[in-house]
Amino acid sequence: MASIAWAFLIFSFEERPSAVAFSPARRYSLMNSVDFHPTRNLFCITLTHANELVLYEMDNEGNPRVLQRIKNPSALLSEPQHAVFSPDGERILVANWTNQTLAVYSRGEHGLYRAFPGRVFSPPARLISHKPHGVAFSPSGDRFAIAYGAAKYHGRAVALFETSECELLSVLENELPGIPKGIAFSPDGMSLLVTFADQNSLVIFDLVEEGRRIFPLPKQIVQGAETEISRPEDVKISPDGALCAVSNSDQHTISFYRFDKVLNRITQTTPCFVLQNPKAGLCFPHGIAFSPDGSFLLITEFGPIRTTNEGDIAWDLSMRPELAKVSIYRKLLADL
Repeated sequence: MASIAWAFLIFSFEERPSAVAFSPARRYSLMNSVDFHPTRNLFCITLTHANELVLYEMDNEGNPRVLQRIKNPSALLSEPQHAVFSPDGERILVANWTNQTLAVYSRGEHGLYRAFPGRVFSPPARLISHKPHGVAFSPSGDRFAIAYGAAKYHGRAVALFETSECELLSVLENELPGIPKGIAFSPDGMSLLVTFADQNSLVIFDLVEEGRRIFPLPKQIVQGAETEISRPEDVKISPDGALCAVSNSDQHTISFYRFDKVLNRITQTTPCFVLQNPKAGLCFPHGIAFSPDGSFLLITEFGPIRTTNEGDIAWDLSMRPELAKVSIYRKLLADL
């Protein structure tokens, strides 16, 4: 029993946020995604309805400050849903919700990123009616994947792309069990982890043909009451590859699972740790990001929004902009 308790402590985070980064926008906007730079104390978020990317710099104590705001008209943003740094940190890839374009912003001078995209890619013809939700780069950066999932009346797909020209390599559509939301690569880049919001599940798909095609039959399905997965949004793997985190939006929790990075499987469907209220203070958690050393966990929150039976999201016009925020949690113990 002692060894189990010790393992629990190794993978737990402080129950209360150590710092908070609030939206700098004048009006409320969903803060859909968050991603941490691979080598710097820097993270970026998307303010979807403000058409803005915001970069925050963290000091050594983990306190954030706004470093840069990338916004229209020069940014050519169209309700940015998800933004991710390339593994080398040289670019930010943004998936736009309204026109489904993919925009690439290169690193400029003084540690900032260019205010305009160097390249903008139109969606593939077969995905023109699909709304991008989750985005992830492979560890090597040669590929990226997108989970296309929104309300029930939108198309749904999981797609794999080659990075340099955004070439569509592989796509699953009719084979999918539900509405995909979050997506992540395994540490070896040979599997995809995908959350399905309407099925309360996490599904792992293998990549075949040297990682250029998604095998349609799931390798593993993590589902059921014991998993505590409920309307899942994002999914992320910890930097050491030992842990998988899932944001459960309607339960206001983050659940953690042990991950076997050799077999690319969840080893135990019961969570090893759950970040939950009242101490966590979460309200509709959405995007997740680990810092490169695993010492911080970042979570975007929507605040008190409403969801419909069709899967849409609504909020009052009186919603204060600061209700959209990033909560920052410290890891309790270093990996041993």
